[in-house]
Amino acid sequence: MQEKSILIVEDEGVVALSIQGALTKMGYRVVGIAVTGNEAIALAMEHKPDVILMDIHIKGDIDGIQTTERLNQITDIPVIFLTAYADDETVKRAIKTHSSSYLVKPYNPRELYSNIEFAIYKRRMKNRHGSNRENLELFLTKSADAGLIIDMQNCIVFANSAAETLLGWTKEEMQGKGFFALVNPTASTADGPVEERIKDLLSLDAIHYFPPVARVSTKSDRIKTVSVKTGIIREDSGDNRHMLILFQ
Repeated sequence: MQEKSILIVEDEGVVALSIQGALTKMGYRVVGIAVTGNEAIALAMEHKPDVILMDIHIKGDIDGIQTTERLNQITDIPVIFLTAYADDETVKRAIKTHSSSYLVKPYNPRELYSNIEFAIYKRRMKNRHGSNRENLELFLTKSADAGLIIDMQNCIVFANSAAETLLGWTKEEMQGKGFFALVNPTASTADGPVEERIKDLLSLDAIHYFPPVARVSTKSDRIKTVSVKTGIIREDSGDNRHMLILFQ
């Protein structure tokens, strides 16, 4: 059976080593210890652990809750908050991240073990059926149309092979980049002039506009004309956190 892996996010060295020792005794493999949010994100993407144990007050520019919010945009790895803070405001912020659970230090080892196992079980059951976004990504891997998925901050979180061919960047180069800055889509006059109403809207510089026919920039600075189709992805939770963009 494959060993279950854990990433620890904790900036107190003695505490982190204590948690690591406890997890090792439980039979888990600790893939790393992060002391900042950015380090946690990098290690999570590198090792793809089964669970992340997240302290809330950590070093760096972002705390554990903000780190979890960013992780939720790019992965479905379950996060368990393990923290000494249980004030109402902190708990309310943590709840909004849809984390798997919230444990207060000093933790009970048996309680920690049961929460880790339940988080892993829930994720594996979910993946067995496939989430809406996961099913869509699977479909796009087989699609001849260039497909991109962006989050509500306009960052690219998924690109298929057809998008790589059309735009010239690899998936790794596109992931995390701002869609509008990278691709720079502009309304095309290939099928006729742009409507005055659209010109007026764009002149306000207040919206991101997806024209039905657009000119997009490629890595080699070539300009290509494509038809554009967009849609909001319906998340399993009922939230709308991602958009699908198809270029044809």
